[in-house]
Amino acid sequence: MALQMGPLLMLLLGQMVTPPDQPPEPEPAATAPGEPAELYPPPPEYVPPARPAYRPLPLYGDKGMPELSIGAAYSSDSGFLAAAGFRYFVMNGVAPGVEGTYVSGGSGYAAYGMALASLRLVPLSTPRVALAVTGRAGRVFLVHGDDGWAAGGEVGIILMMGSGLGLEIGYEALRLLPASFCSSDCWIQGPVLGLRIIL
Repeated sequence: MALQMGPLLMLLLGQMVTPPDQPPEPEPAATAPGEPAELYPPPPEYVPPARPAYRPLPLYGDKGMPELSIGAAYSSDSGFLAAAGFRYFVMNGVAPGVEGTYVSGGSGYAAYGMALASLRLVPLSTPRVALAVTGRAGRVFLVHGDDGWAAGGEVGIILMMGSGLGLEIGYEALRLLPASFCSSDCWIQGPVLGLRIIL
């Protein structure tokens, strides 16, 4: 009896160990020789930051620049002086404008006022200093006496101080017209010191 059950027992044990209907497990994919396994994703491609657009520094006398000028002074000969003006650069280095001056008069001069048209040329300009040549002509109003005319000009330098401010230092000479308008000295001349405000 024992000899007859031995083969049957071996057959049952073989079926329990390996079921006939179970498919074989797939083998792991083999990597190419010499290529390491990829553990981390590649870093993103470096893109350099864009450079800001180059903008040249604005210069005194650039096209489209408006300017307001003011000045004040006092002396015992001419009294109190107040002046103001406005000009606009229609092209680089060329600015027409208007100017007004009032002198209260003192021991050497009578009171008068001037309303002048001006044309300023700026042949040289840097971020810190500029050379300006200005022609002026217009009406002279006397408080006591007949009115006359004046024509002349100025040469000066503008020292830029930052924040749209400039200090002008120059020399001006104006000829009074006609000759009958003045008694002896028909020239108004002297140093000029004024503040220029770039709007």
